[in-house]
Amino acid sequence: MTMQCKDIPDDVFVSAVRNAPASSAARWRTRWDVATELESTLGPVPENLFMAKARRLLARGLIGGCPCGCRGDWHPADECYDPERCCRPQTEETR
Repeated sequence: MTMQCKDIPDDVFVSAVRNAPASSAARWRTRWDVATELESTLGPVPENLFMAKARRLLARGLIGGCPCGCRGDWHPADECYDPERCCRPQTEETR
């Protein structure tokens, strides 16, 4: 059976973001550190599935950062410096 986004609980992914080492005082986490943290809990997660889950959580405003797959620079929504622009769920107007 192939793993799907629904097989990765939202809270487990957000916890992986929270527990990954922050790369600066801005508290950003790279996608590689988050992936390592997530895989320590769930085991191997394919890269395309990992990024798909991250994009969904970003769109829902549960984490903030870059969804393109560059570095990530992710953070939990409750650590956001600019929640008015960063960690807001997307609506039809903002897509």
